[in-house]
Amino acid sequence: MKQKSVISYFYGFFAVWFVASVLLYLYGGFFGLYQGTILSVLELSLSFDNAVINATILATMTLVWRRRFLIWGMLIAVFGVRFVFPILIVYFSTSMGFVESFNLAISNPTEYEKIISSSHHIIMSFGGMFLLMLFLKFIFDENKDTHWVKYVENAASSLSKVGDIKALAIMILMLIITYVAPKEVMISNQYVEINKLEILVPMIIGAIAFYMLELLKGYIENRNDSEEDDKVGDITKLSGGFISFLYLEVIDMSFSLDGVLGAFAVTQNVVIIMLGLGVGAMAVRSLTIYMVDRKMIEEYIYLEHGAMWSIGLLALSMLVQIFYSLPAMLITSFAILPITLAFIHSIYRNKKLLIDEQYDK
Repeated sequence: MKQKSVISYFYGFFAVWFVASVLLYLYGGFFGLYQGTILSVLELSLSFDNAVINATILATMTLVWRRRFLIWGMLIAVFGVRFVFPILIVYFSTSMGFVESFNLAISNPTEYEKIISSSHHIIMSFGGMFLLMLFLKFIFDENKDTHWVKYVENAASSLSKVGDIKALAIMILMLIITYVAPKEVMISNQYVEINKLEILVPMIIGAIAFYMLELLKGYIENRNDSEEDDKVGDITKLSGGFISFLYLEVIDMSFSLDGVLGAFAVTQNVVIIMLGLGVGAMAVRSLTIYMVDRKMIEEYIYLEHGAMWSIGLLALSMLVQIFYSLPAMLITSFAILPITLAFIHSIYRNKKLLIDEQYDK
C-alpha cells in the first residue's frame, strides 16, 4: 500500500485555515486576520507537546475513533473549549445567565476579559493539577523500562514500587500551595482579595478528574481483556474508545487553558480568539494523525518522554501563575525545548544502534 504524502495529512488544516482566514477578514479586516494568525501560532507553539501525547494515546485507538477525534474532537476543541468554556466561566463567576454571558462576550469584550481574568487563579489551579497528575503518572511508573532523564526516572520508578508516591506528592504539594498562598493575587494590574478555597478546591477537582478518567479506562480495559462474548466485547471496545476519546478531550482542555488566557493579551474579542486558536488546534490534530500513521512515537523512543517532561514544566508553570505572571516566551520554551531535545536524542540513539548492528555483522 502506497504511503500517504506528508502534505496530505494537512489538507484538513489548510481547509480550516482558509475558511477561518476569510471569516477573520470579513469580521475584523486585516487587523483581525493578523490577530488570528498570531493566536494560531501561539496555540501551535503551546500545544506541540499535546500533539505527542495525543499521538501516544491515539495509537491505541481504532481507526473509527481516530476519525472521530479529528472531526468531532475538533468541534469540541473549537466551540466547546475555546468559545463556550470561557463563556461558562463568566456564567459561573457572576450572577448573569448564560445568554447574558454570551451577549457580554460579543458586545463588551473588555468587561468580559476582566471577568475571565478574575478567575485566572481558579483556572490555573485546575489545569495545572490535572497536567501534573498526568506527568507524575508517567514518572512514577514501575513498569517503565525506558528512561530518558535516567537518574530521575530510574529513582521515580524504584520509588513507585513502594506505593502510590504520586498521590502522596500531590497531597503534600496541595497542602504547601494552600499554606503559602497569599490572601491577594494580582489581577489586571491590581491586587484582589481571594479565598484560599478558590485555589484548593480546583486543584482537588483536577486530581479527582484525573483519577476518575483513569478508573474508567482501567475498568473498560479489564472488561475488554476478560470478556469472551463477541457482542459484549464490541460494547466494551466501543466504551473503551469513548473513554479514550473523553480522556483526550480533557487533556486538550487542560492544555488549552493557558492558551485561552494568553489569547487575551492579543485580543479580547471572543470570535477572533475562537477562530485563531481553532486553526492552531486543527494544526495540532493534523500533526497528531501524521505522527500516529508514521509511527513516530515508536521510531523516536524518547519523544514521549520529552512531551511528558514538557507537560511537567507546563503544569508547574500554571501552578506558579496562580500567583505570578510568567513571560510567554518562557512558557513556549517549556512546550518546545524538552521535545526538541528528546527528538535529537532519539535520532542519536537510532544512529548508534544502527552502527552497533553493522559492527556486529
